[in-house]
Amino acid sequence: MTFQFDVKSGHRSTSGVLVSSGRIRLKGGIVAPSTTTSAHMVFASNTSTSGTYSQTTTTITVTMTNTLAAGDRVWLDFTSGTASDAVYTVVTASSSQFTVTSGTSATTSGNVTMYAGILVEADTTNATTFSFTCPGDGVLSENGLYVGLPSTVTATAFYG
Repeated sequence: MTFQFDVKSGHRSTSGVLVSSGRIRLKGGIVAPSTTTSAHMVFASNTSTSGTYSQTTTTITVTMTNTLAAGDRVWLDFTSGTASDAVYTVVTASSSQFTVTSGTSATTSGNVTMYAGILVEADTTNATTFSFTCPGDGVLSENGLYVGLPSTVTATAFYG
């Protein structure tokens, strides 16, 4: 194994695109939670699908073309309405719709963007900053890098 000299880094304090396009390998990262509240965040491929959603009690029904199956994990970025951006586990799925369960009961609807190509998911339960390293050459993303963050977490990614 040779040493890679072209590793770059980027930092996000809110959810968003870190690398807009191109083939990259996530090498590692630093996750910095600011509270002791449990939080979940993702580093994902910057490939997204947009659709609509409706939430009744804790069930969120998302309508968009997809290839998901029950048990898949996705980051949902709710661009309107009051649902919470987060990583969710798919409960049921068809080619045009899927459901997830929210930790908060609400009645809302709006637009949503899904990032299904999760490369790394990090969960925090305290305010201790930690780092991680991806094994080998890193985790491959064919289309850039998106970082999904709750408001209580910041993250730095190392990629090449």
